[in-house]
Amino acid sequence: LLGQAITKVYEAVLDRRSTSLFRQLSAHVSDQIYDGRYFDPSTRVAINAVWELAAPAQGTVKLGLFKGHAHFLSLTDCPHSIYFEADSSMEASEGLNPVSSQGFLEVSSVEAKAMAKAGLIDVTSIWAKRRKLS
Repeated sequence: LLGQAITKVYEAVLDRRSTSLFRQLSAHVSDQIYDGRYFDPSTRVAINAVWELAAPAQGTVKLGLFKGHAHFLSLTDCPHSIYFEADSSMEASEGLNPVSSQGFLEVSSVEAKAMAKAGLIDVTSIWAKRRKLS
């Protein structure tokens, strides 16, 4: 049950690329642990990356149980959700014009704008952060 619930939270806060990376890193960590290589550098880096991707994942998930199956009912209190109802369709979204020559770019920018609204975009330089750690 917990696995299904946290998956719904991850679906709300991770975009397609982050989800793919999260899955790859998780598989790498599990393979490393299975092989007894928990203390390898690649394992440590992958675990840190997984924690970074999982950091905004918080919310309250309601699941329904029926005949041994769990069904998703709702997700609330998820401040970093990248789902915004106004952007869920081209007709309802402000600024998206499917007939304009910039239509593809406008559609492509929806995901980035949603992530920015959810507070998931960090504009500080990763290199500057790295120098501070040293």
